[in-house]
Amino acid sequence: MLAKITVDEAARAAAEAPERARLELISPFVEAAARVIQQECHESVSRGQLHRVRSPQTSNEVSALIAITGGVAGLVIYSMSMETAVGFASRMIGEPAVELDTLGQSAIAELANMITGQAGIGLEKNGYPSDMSPPVLLLGRGSSIATLNLTRLVIPLLVSFGEFTIDIAVKEA
Repeated sequence: MLAKITVDEAARAAAEAPERARLELISPFVEAAARVIQQECHESVSRGQLHRVRSPQTSNEVSALIAITGGVAGLVIYSMSMETAVGFASRMIGEPAVELDTLGQSAIAELANMITGQAGIGLEKNGYPSDMSPPVLLLGRGSSIATLNLTRLVIPLLVSFGEFTIDIAVKEA
Protein backbone atom coordinates (compact mmCIF):
# COMPACT_ATOMS: atom_id res chain seq x y z
CA MET A 1 0.00 0.00 0.00
CA LEU A 2 1.40 3.39 -0.94
CA ALA A 3 1.70 5.96 1.79
CA LYS A 4 -0.63 8.92 1.81
CA ILE A 5 2.13 11.43 2.47
CA THR A 6 3.19 14.50 0.56
CA VAL A 7 6.75 15.65 -0.05
CA ASP A 8 5.97 18.66 2.17
CA GLU A 9 4.89 16.42 5.08
CA ALA A 10 7.93 14.18 4.68
CA ALA A 11 10.28 17.17 4.63
CA ARG A 12 8.72 18.56 7.81
CA ALA A 13 9.02 15.14 9.47
CA ALA A 14 12.72 14.93 8.60
CA ALA A 15 13.52 18.54 9.52
CA GLU A 16 14.57 17.56 13.04
CA ALA A 17 16.74 14.69 11.79
CA PRO A 18 19.92 14.35 13.85
CA GLU A 19 23.16 15.50 12.25
CA ARG A 20 24.60 12.00 12.47
CA ALA A 21 22.70 9.64 10.22
CA ARG A 22 22.21 6.18 11.66
CA LEU A 23 23.79 3.44 9.58
CA GLU A 24 20.73 1.17 9.74
CA LEU A 25 18.64 3.94 8.13
CA ILE A 26 21.16 4.81 5.37
CA SER A 27 22.79 1.53 4.35
CA PRO A 28 19.59 -0.05 2.92
CA PHE A 29 19.46 2.71 0.28
CA VAL A 30 23.11 2.36 -0.74
CA GLU A 31 22.92 -1.44 -0.84
CA ALA A 32 19.64 -1.39 -2.78
CA ALA A 33 20.97 1.14 -5.30
CA ALA A 34 24.08 -0.94 -5.98
CA ARG A 35 22.01 -4.13 -6.32
CA VAL A 36 19.30 -2.63 -8.57
CA ILE A 37 21.80 -0.80 -10.81
CA GLN A 38 23.80 -4.03 -11.19
CA GLN A 39 20.72 -6.17 -11.91
CA GLU A 40 18.73 -3.77 -14.11
CA CYS A 41 21.50 -1.79 -15.83
CA HIS A 42 24.38 -4.29 -15.74
CA GLU A 43 26.63 -1.64 -14.19
CA SER A 44 29.03 -2.03 -11.30
CA VAL A 45 28.88 0.77 -8.74
CA SER A 46 31.57 2.40 -6.63
CA ARG A 47 30.92 4.90 -3.88
CA GLY A 48 32.26 8.45 -3.91
CA GLN A 49 32.90 10.77 -0.98
CA LEU A 50 29.93 11.27 1.36
CA HIS A 51 29.05 14.82 2.35
CA ARG A 52 26.16 16.88 3.70
CA VAL A 53 24.24 19.66 2.00
CA ARG A 54 21.55 22.03 3.23
CA SER A 55 19.76 23.70 0.36
CA PRO A 56 16.23 23.89 -1.03
CA GLN A 57 17.66 23.41 -4.53
CA THR A 58 18.44 20.25 -6.42
CA SER A 59 22.08 19.82 -7.40
CA ASN A 60 21.60 18.01 -10.70
CA GLU A 61 19.55 18.19 -13.89
CA VAL A 62 17.37 15.14 -13.20
CA SER A 63 16.06 14.32 -9.71
CA ALA A 64 13.53 11.76 -8.49
CA LEU A 65 12.05 12.54 -5.04
CA ILE A 66 10.35 9.93 -2.91
CA ALA A 67 8.69 10.60 0.45
CA ILE A 68 9.01 7.93 3.12
CA THR A 69 6.79 7.41 6.16
CA GLY A 70 6.22 4.73 8.78
CA GLY A 71 9.16 3.54 10.89
CA VAL A 72 11.28 6.13 9.07
CA ALA A 73 10.11 9.58 7.99
CA GLY A 74 11.71 11.81 5.41
CA LEU A 75 12.83 12.14 1.82
CA VAL A 76 15.20 10.40 -0.52
CA ILE A 77 16.31 12.09 -3.73
CA TYR A 78 18.10 10.29 -6.56
CA SER A 79 19.81 12.79 -8.85
CA MET A 80 22.09 12.81 -11.87
CA SER A 81 23.14 14.85 -14.88
CA MET A 82 21.03 14.67 -18.04
CA GLU A 83 23.79 12.63 -19.71
CA THR A 84 23.80 10.10 -16.87
CA ALA A 85 19.98 9.94 -16.90
CA VAL A 86 20.04 9.16 -20.64
CA GLY A 87 22.60 6.41 -19.90
CA PHE A 88 20.37 4.88 -17.24
CA ALA A 89 17.29 5.20 -19.45
CA SER A 90 19.11 3.45 -22.32
CA ARG A 91 20.01 0.53 -20.07
CA MET A 92 16.57 0.32 -18.46
CA ILE A 93 14.78 0.41 -21.84
CA GLY A 94 17.28 -1.89 -23.52
CA GLU A 95 18.03 0.35 -26.50
CA PRO A 96 20.05 3.53 -27.03
CA ALA A 97 18.36 6.79 -26.07
CA VAL A 98 19.58 10.18 -27.28
CA GLU A 99 17.37 12.30 -25.04
CA LEU A 100 15.30 11.90 -21.92
CA ASP A 101 11.87 11.62 -23.54
CA THR A 102 8.69 10.47 -21.80
CA LEU A 103 9.76 6.82 -21.91
CA GLY A 104 13.19 7.71 -20.52
CA GLN A 105 11.64 9.78 -17.73
CA SER A 106 9.42 6.84 -16.86
CA ALA A 107 12.51 4.59 -16.75
CA ILE A 108 14.28 6.96 -14.32
CA ALA A 109 11.18 7.12 -12.09
CA GLU A 110 10.97 3.32 -12.14
CA LEU A 111 14.67 3.00 -11.25
CA ALA A 112 14.07 5.27 -8.22
CA ASN A 113 10.96 3.28 -7.32
CA MET A 114 12.81 -0.06 -7.51
CA ILE A 115 15.72 1.18 -5.40
CA THR A 116 13.42 2.63 -2.75
CA GLY A 117 11.28 -0.51 -2.71
CA GLN A 118 14.37 -2.67 -2.14
CA ALA A 119 15.59 -0.20 0.52
CA GLY A 120 12.18 -0.51 2.20
CA ILE A 121 12.74 -4.26 2.52
CA GLY A 122 16.13 -3.54 4.14
CA LEU A 123 14.60 -0.96 6.48
CA GLU A 124 11.95 -3.47 7.53
CA LYS A 125 14.65 -6.09 8.26
CA ASN A 126 16.32 -3.45 10.46
CA GLY A 127 13.05 -2.92 12.36
CA TYR A 128 11.73 0.12 10.48
CA PRO A 129 8.70 -0.87 8.38
CA SER A 130 8.02 2.04 6.02
CA ASP A 131 5.85 3.15 3.12
CA MET A 132 6.86 5.31 0.18
CA SER A 133 5.20 7.77 -2.15
CA PRO A 134 5.38 7.43 -5.91
CA PRO A 135 8.44 9.20 -7.34
CA VAL A 136 8.21 12.84 -8.35
CA LEU A 137 10.58 13.64 -11.23
CA LEU A 138 12.17 17.10 -11.37
CA LEU A 139 13.95 18.20 -14.53
CA GLY A 140 16.38 21.13 -14.51
CA ARG A 141 19.37 21.97 -12.34
CA GLY A 142 18.55 24.16 -9.36
CA SER A 143 14.88 23.26 -9.16
CA SER A 144 13.81 24.69 -5.83
CA ILE A 145 11.57 22.91 -3.36
CA ALA A 146 10.42 25.20 -0.58
CA THR A 147 10.23 22.42 2.02
CA LEU A 148 13.60 20.92 1.13
CA ASN A 149 15.79 23.29 3.15
CA LEU A 150 16.97 20.54 5.46
CA THR A 151 20.28 18.79 5.87
CA ARG A 152 20.69 15.86 3.51
CA LEU A 153 23.39 13.21 3.50
CA VAL A 154 24.69 12.96 -0.08
CA ILE A 155 26.06 9.60 -1.22
CA PRO A 156 27.61 9.71 -4.71
CA LEU A 157 27.59 6.43 -6.63
CA LEU A 158 29.81 6.15 -9.69
CA VAL A 159 28.95 4.12 -12.78
CA SER A 160 30.78 3.92 -16.11
CA PHE A 161 28.71 6.73 -17.65
CA GLY A 162 28.49 9.20 -14.75
CA GLU A 163 27.52 9.90 -11.16
CA PHE A 164 24.23 8.98 -9.49
CA THR A 165 23.71 10.63 -6.11
CA ILE A 166 21.41 9.61 -3.31
CA ASP A 167 20.41 12.49 -1.02
CA ILE A 168 18.87 11.14 2.18
CA ALA A 169 17.06 13.13 4.85
CA VAL A 170 15.35 10.54 7.05
CA LYS A 171 14.90 9.98 10.73
CA GLU A 172 13.41 7.31 12.92
CA ALA A 173 9.72 8.06 13.35
